[in-house]
Amino acid sequence: MAERKGFFYGWAIIAIGWVLYGFGISPAFYSWGQFSDQLIIDLDLSKASFGYIAGAFSLVYSAVAPLFAFLQSRFTIRLTMTFGAVLSSAGFFYMSRANSLLDCIIGFVVMGGLGIGLSTILPSQTLGQNWFLKYRARSIAIILTAGGVIGAAVPKVDQWFLENRSWNDGWLLISGISALMAVVAFVFVRDRPEAIGQFRDGAEEDPQEPSPDPANAEVGAAVWTAPQAIRTIQFAVMILAGLAYAVPWGIVVFHGRLHMGADGLGLSAGLITSLFTWMILVTIAGRLSASLGDLVSPQKIFAAALLLEAFGLVGLMFVEGPVLGYISVTSIGLGFGAGYVSISIVFSQFFGRRAFAGTTGTRFLIGGTIGFFAPGVAGQIADSTGSYNIAFTALAILCVVGAASAFFCPAPGAPPTLLTSQTHAHND
Repeated sequence: MAERKGFFYGWAIIAIGWVLYGFGISPAFYSWGQFSDQLIIDLDLSKASFGYIAGAFSLVYSAVAPLFAFLQSRFTIRLTMTFGAVLSSAGFFYMSRANSLLDCIIGFVVMGGLGIGLSTILPSQTLGQNWFLKYRARSIAIILTAGGVIGAAVPKVDQWFLENRSWNDGWLLISGISALMAVVAFVFVRDRPEAIGQFRDGAEEDPQEPSPDPANAEVGAAVWTAPQAIRTIQFAVMILAGLAYAVPWGIVVFHGRLHMGADGLGLSAGLITSLFTWMILVTIAGRLSASLGDLVSPQKIFAAALLLEAFGLVGLMFVEGPVLGYISVTSIGLGFGAGYVSISIVFSQFFGRRAFAGTTGTRFLIGGTIGFFAPGVAGQIADSTGSYNIAFTALAILCVVGAASAFFCPAPGAPPTLLTSQTHAHND
């Protein structure tokens, strides 16, 4: 295809990815926790079973990441995202008719989780990775701010549905939004700049990946393959760090309303809604702060983010009013937002574009498998002790350990196959 001059479509991809990510995942992800009180009553659920459903949902949309990596290479990102959004829409429509635990599993966990996994998190980040190199961190950070912008509106909208309609009607709205996202993906997504005769960052020629090892400037991070990367110690360390930012956030989102409500800290429903709205909103600042990964070490940003999250978790155990409440959720929101984007930038910087979908998909699978148990275990702790404080303490410790792991993890350098070939060349 002849090269197209003029407008760089990558800027449109940022906007398209923003819409698809924000509207594709935020309404469903945050609504499960916001509808918690009524879902537990109407469907006769325990806190543990409610938590395990949330964990299973997270597991499914994470576990499907390797499937996305395969499908996007076989059928394009565009068609994979379109199919995923259609599947999500069908699942959330089914959820609007739920009257049992099994219905939640079919509609929310299986259909909704699969659809979201194929249409939102990894696909949107892969688009940013594919279209940008010099501005990679900033492009991914901007796309992922959608989770904060759209997510911040969810608690208020859900509260309106609970007061004026029902959670069933809320899921109907979410289903309709997902259907619209299928149309947007099919019409506007383009996988790579090369597909339309352009190059990353709008350059005149294909920009080369920077070296992951300053001592070997000719070595490009793009030569890493996913299987090679997955076998490194750096991959294992960053998996631990990834769990440290993601698991606490999931538990706060899914169980936070129950923790702060009448059966927990006793805060009013209005204050809880406002705290959640603010917590999700400030993730935008956290996500944008991760764009500094284009200028300074994203590992240092990631470590600082995890420490912020730990501080907020400790504070959330002692909230009695709005002041400490807002301080705690601000810290959690900033920490999660920065960590959420930074880890993707670290993986991209460590292993390059070629390995990105495979390494990130595997990270999601491992994280989702472990994360499946966390919300359920937190619910069991609350059922047996009457409090989430033990769970929050353990999560704060996990954040601190993850921060140290991220900060001290060295870059992997060149992949082993390239190092072997260089050694042979020197010997010759």
